Amino acid sequence: MLRLAALMIFAFLDGSSSPTLAVQGSKEKPLPYEVAYKKAQEEKKPLVVLVGADWCVACKTMKNDTIAPMTKSGQLKEVVFTQVDKDAQPELASQVMQGNTLPQIVVFCEDEKGWKRFSLTGMQTERRVKELIGKAIEILPKRR
Repeated sequence: MLRLAALMIFAFLDGSSSPTLAVQGSKEKPLPYEVAYKKAQEEKKPLVVLVGADWCVACKTMKNDTIAPMTKSGQLKEVVFTQVDKDAQPELASQVMQGNTLPQIVVFCEDEKGWKRFSLTGMQTERRVKELIGKAIEILPKRR
């Protein structure tokens, strides 16, 4: 069932165009989902998705106080990170999310048995996000 859900999400995206990395001022924006998904597959890394909305205070706080410091300190170097705005991409968000609570951090990874999904709902600390990512990295086939 999980494999089917993951395949549906990815099949939905394969038909869309591949936008380039956007830069706002001196800060880079996360890769668009479609690009991040392809990069995660190519590099055999977990795909980490933060689902939020512009109006969501907890989403902004998580992006600025949890994800940004993790990115800056290199804690996200073993994954490919992207964001999905629930209002701008409602169809994609509904496929990635479980339930309606925002924010959600979702990690997809593939091992020899198929796709796995891990997630956290609501505002999260760096420690909790790091633990979630660690679960995904643990199940990846060992790279040589």
